[in-house]
Amino acid sequence: MKRLKLIYNPFSGDRGFKFDLDVCVDIFQANGYEVHLFRIQKKGDVEEHIQQMDADYDIIVVSGGDGTINIVLNSLMRKGLRIPLGIIPSGTANDFASFLGLKSGKVEEACQIIMETEPRNIDVGVVNGTDYFVNVCAGGLLTNVSQTVDTNIKTALGSLSYYLKGIEQLANFTKMPFRITISNQEIIEDKFYLYMILNSAGTGGFTHIAPDASITDGKFDFVGIKAKPMIELPLLFIKIFSGELINDSGVVYLRDSYFKIECLEDKFEVKNATLDGEVGPEMPFEVEVLPRAYPVFGKFKY
Repeated sequence: MKRLKLIYNPFSGDRGFKFDLDVCVDIFQANGYEVHLFRIQKKGDVEEHIQQMDADYDIIVVSGGDGTINIVLNSLMRKGLRIPLGIIPSGTANDFASFLGLKSGKVEEACQIIMETEPRNIDVGVVNGTDYFVNVCAGGLLTNVSQTVDTNIKTALGSLSYYLKGIEQLANFTKMPFRITISNQEIIEDKFYLYMILNSAGTGGFTHIAPDASITDGKFDFVGIKAKPMIELPLLFIKIFSGELINDSGVVYLRDSYFKIECLEDKFEVKNATLDGEVGPEMPFEVEVLPRAYPVFGKFKY
């Protein structure tokens, strides 16, 4: 019998996945899989579990948000495993799952996609050769929103809680001097509010930041929002929703397979990148694409 490991985060999103657990097990068993469950309980237990896990599973399925997917993928990559990964989106924003065509709240549909489709190898980002991400590496203001929103507010308001927290932080916007180096050694120095190195098209519930993004092309989409008068910021948010952000004169847009990010002033406290919403390394750091490095199930557009 084929073997499937289901790792689920009972604290993700509205915490309702436990009510769908039997639906998942039923679908997987009906398709000939022996299902082994792992319930996330505390920080660090996923890494420990995967490190000790047998390597002979046919599929790993993860239920949670972008952060949970990130933790599972990092653990698998560091152990040298490339077991096909299925995703059941049950987090707050579910940015990466959304790009794969997986709808939040559609648990049965996600399970059927895992059972009925072939996995495809997708690009994976690596920072300093050790930390991986599948959706976004970001830095500057607003990028710590997912970590600072109260868990109960996330549960009650979902993605809206991110937007409200972002508005709350507008008063603290400070321009930060960055140096961006790309693969041909071209250097861009400017003052930014934030930057995003995207594998998919969006983050934070905004799904059209980089409308032409692909997770199989060996490239990342860099979007840097330059410092500008506060009165102009609302127009940027409108352009984010309409997919026109990258055409704004106040935005630096690049496509490449390598980026080096440096902050040119030591006084700024926001030195860490976030990787799929999880805390990443401090600047300076180097980001590279690992082309088609991991097999994932989904409804692929490309």
